[in-house]
Amino acid sequence: MQSATFMMFSLFVIFFISYAAFQLGRGIWLSQWSNANAKETKEPDQMSLGARLGVYAAFGCVEGLGFFLSQIFLVISGINASRHLHTPFLHNLLRSPMSFFDTTPIGRILNRFGKDIDVIDQLLPVNFRYFVMCILNVITTLTIIVISTPIFASVILPLAILYYFSLRFYVPTSRQMKRLESVNRSPIYSHFGETIQGASSIRAFGK
Repeated sequence: MQSATFMMFSLFVIFFISYAAFQLGRGIWLSQWSNANAKETKEPDQMSLGARLGVYAAFGCVEGLGFFLSQIFLVISGINASRHLHTPFLHNLLRSPMSFFDTTPIGRILNRFGKDIDVIDQLLPVNFRYFVMCILNVITTLTIIVISTPIFASVILPLAILYYFSLRFYVPTSRQMKRLESVNRSPIYSHFGETIQGASSIRAFGK
C-alpha cells in the first residue's frame, strides 16, 4: 500500500465501494419492480415501464463506470508499487560489493527479479480486488440478513471467532509453502544461469 501511493489506493477503494453500492441498489430496485408487478391491486403502477427501465439502466451504467474506474486505479497502483520496489532494488544491486555476489546464489537474485516482481505485477492486484470484493459482499450480505432476520446477529460472533482461528492456521501454512517454493526454485535458476555462462567452455571440449 505504501508503494502504491495512498491517493491511488483511496480512489480504488472509493470507486469499488460505489460499484458495490450501486450493484446492491440495482438488485433492490429490480426486486421492488418485481414485487410491484406481482401485487394484485386495483391501483395502477405509479411509474411507467420506460421510467423503471431508465432507473435500472442508470444503476447499471453507474455500476459499470465505478467498476471500470476502480480497475484503472488498481492497475495504476500496481504499476506504482512495482516501480517503487523494483527501481531501488536494482539500484542497490548494481552498487553491491563483489562479496555480496560471492555469498548470494544467482538463483536467489533472479528469483527476486522474476517470480517476486511477477507476483506484484500479476497476482497481487487481482487478489487484492477479490479481497475487497469479498469484504464488501460479506458486509452487505450480513447487513441484509440481520435486517430481515435479527436473530441471526447472535450467530455472527461465533462464526467470526471460528474464522479467526482458521485464518491463524492457514496464513502461516501458506507463507511457509510460498517460502519453500521460492527456496526450491532458486537452485534451478542458479543451475540454469551457470549452464548458460559455461556453454562456451562445454562446447570447447566438444561436449
